[in-house]
Amino acid sequence: MPGNQNGCQKGGKGRRPALASRGFPGLFGAMSEGQGRTRAALAALGGATLLGLSPIGVRLSELGPQATNLWRFLFALPILAVWAALSSAHPGGRQTGWLLFAGLLFGFELSLWAEALSHTTVANATLLSNMTPLFAALFGWFVFQERPKAGIYWGGAIALVGAVTLALARARAGVGPAATPEQGWLGDGLGFASAVGYAGYLLIVRHLGGRVSTGAVMFLATASGAAYALALSLALGEQLAPTTWRGWLVLLMLGIVVQAAAQGLIAYGVARLPIAASTIMLWMQPLSAAALSWIMFGEALGPLALGGAGLILAGVFLVQRSRQ
Repeated sequence: MPGNQNGCQKGGKGRRPALASRGFPGLFGAMSEGQGRTRAALAALGGATLLGLSPIGVRLSELGPQATNLWRFLFALPILAVWAALSSAHPGGRQTGWLLFAGLLFGFELSLWAEALSHTTVANATLLSNMTPLFAALFGWFVFQERPKAGIYWGGAIALVGAVTLALARARAGVGPAATPEQGWLGDGLGFASAVGYAGYLLIVRHLGGRVSTGAVMFLATASGAAYALALSLALGEQLAPTTWRGWLVLLMLGIVVQAAAQGLIAYGVARLPIAASTIMLWMQPLSAAALSWIMFGEALGPLALGGAGLILAGVFLVQRSRQ
């Protein structure tokens, strides 16, 4: 695979041409390679920040975690279908198969993460599921031969220390739904395991996103994820419909804001940046989720947790600076 110069060094001698803004015909127009990378980084950061609403929605939902995921996918599908139809780069048969498989991985990740929210704090579940950059960096090294610059290593290490600090501070505070320490550790384990599925999903998006429109990527993956969530909801006997308009409003927010907008922005950014750099941007999600859970559920951030949050921001800043 030809070399990628977007913040990493690769084994090949060639240069990979700048990727066009596929999936947004006429919206961005012609742009330089540097402008394209900046726009992609801002998209990943913005999507990760919006993802902080996801655990809040799952907590507020009247349904079980798997049925909540189902409606999250279903409400996003009409928007993504229009987005895909207006796009110019449509997938072939083999690419469609890979994107459907990516949707199954995404559904698997969400099912574990949503269950983790029943056993641990919003911050812990969200943080541990966002250990994705660790796996993504390994995948990027072996699959794409992307060797990050030293600044990305240092930024990732600082953000990781901050993430672990935030998780430990939340655990010491003793907040969240866990009735026993064992349940809390179970939730933390489920959150960490979900990171593997999300890394696999992003790897496929990274591989195909430069050749297939973001709208098509999101539509096929979301359709596949919806089928997975439906099967799991039926198997677990979860209630499939809320009983109040507030319940429907929560599900609508998850579908439009979290699945269509946030995940769409992340898919756009991941497809146009080195996998290690783009996924480190996802560590903005636990910050956003922790702040919202503090406001809505009283899961307060103490001095140690705030220090961890500061380290995450510093690490993301260093990664972004090194990438530029």
